[in-house]
Formats: sequence, structure tokens, C-alpha cells
Amino acid sequence: MVTVGGLIEHSQERYLAAFTVFVAALETSQEHYRLSYGSKVPDSTLCEAGTDVRVLGIGSGSGGIDIVILKKLLQRHNSMYNRVVEPSGEMIERYKTLVRGDTSLGAVKFDWRQLTAEEYFKTKEDTKFHLIHAVHVLYHVDDPYATLRDMWEQLADGGCMLVAMESDKSDWGNLGHKLKDTFGQGDHDHLKRSFRMSGDVKQWLDTAGISYVTAEDENNINVTEFLRRTRRREGCF
Repeated sequence: MVTVGGLIEHSQERYLAAFTVFVAALETSQEHYRLSYGSKVPDSTLCEAGTDVRVLGIGSGSGGIDIVILKKLLQRHNSMYNRVVEPSGEMIERYKTLVRGDTSLGAVKFDWRQLTAEEYFKTKEDTKFHLIHAVHVLYHVDDPYATLRDMWEQLADGGCMLVAMESDKSDWGNLGHKLKDTFGQGDHDHLKRSFRMSGDVKQWLDTAGISYVTAEDENNINVTEFLRRTRRREGCF
């Protein structure tokens, strides 16, 4: 059995294939989906003038969303240090290709770390960051609460943490609640892992006494088309 997040480590080809299918199934355009994250970045200045704003991306993938975030920060900061934590070498290469083709990112110094979130936080880095983001990453870690704690500990005073997860109010969230109610008697850790959602993040923040704001975006996935294409690939008609 592959543990949560283990697909990246044990079969990067399957991980990349699954990610590609997910993006293709989004009815919302990829450009709109990525740009929506720019509005989540604080409009305030995150560090003193003349200082590099430091950004930590956990599970940055191919960099499409990261670059939107970086460009929003560059509207208020002249220079930036951006540390990228991503376990897939292929995703990092795609990210680097985007960076090489975008001259507007010349003020950004990139620090590439090909590691899982767990591997990275075990290094016990002491750098503090003004912005730390993890976009749809916490499904793939062994302990999401430990990862949130590690992210919080690397946040500079006055910094911001951006975490994106599937909403509890979505169709997927409703399905998860129903399945846990129906089959979650006794040890239902597997169901908890399979249906991690925004409520899990809020629970940790509430327990830790950390204030936060929430925002919801609607992204529709064409499941019918996804299933039809899957059947074709498997030879089922």
C-alpha cells in the first residue's frame, strides 16, 4: 500500500499523469485558475525597504501559481528570495523553463530544493520567510498538522501563510462527510486521509489560536468527460 503522498515518491510518472488529467478536467480556464491566487496575496509591504522579501513555496509543482504570486509581490518589493520545495525533478525543470522565459522575474533569486515537505522540514532550516504558501499540498503529506506547524515556525514576524485546500462545502466535501458518517465507525484514519479539506486547516489554526481569513473560489471539474476518456484508454466501451 502506498501511503498518503507516497505516489510522488514511488511513482512520479503516475503522479504527473494524475496531475495532468486533473488540470485538463478543470472547466475553469487554467489561466483564470492561476490568476485567482494573485488576489490572495496581501497588498501590504511584507518587509522593510531595501530588504529582500523572502518566499517559501511548499509543493510548487511546475510553478504556474508560484509565478502569479511572485509577480504580485514584485508590485511592492524590488527584490526577492524564493525557495522552492518540490519533490518532482520534472516539475522543477518545467518551473525553471517558465522562469527562463519571463524577464519580469529578474529581481527574484531562486533556491531550488528537490525534496518532499517532510524531507525539507527535517533539515531544520533557520531562515524565516515573509510569505509561505502551500497550494493543494496537504493531501500528500503524512501529517498535515505537523506540516502546518513547521510552516508556521518558519514564518517571520508579521508574515503571512497561504494554504489552499478543497472546501468542506464543495461536492467533494459533502461526499467525504457522508462517507465518514456511513463507514467511519471505529478506526477511520484512511477516510480522514482521503478527504482532507479546508476544515482541517481551520481546526489546527483555531486550536493554535491563530487568526485567519478565508476565501472561496469555484472551480468545476468535468467528471463525465474524465470518465469517458479513462474508459477509452482502458479499452472499455
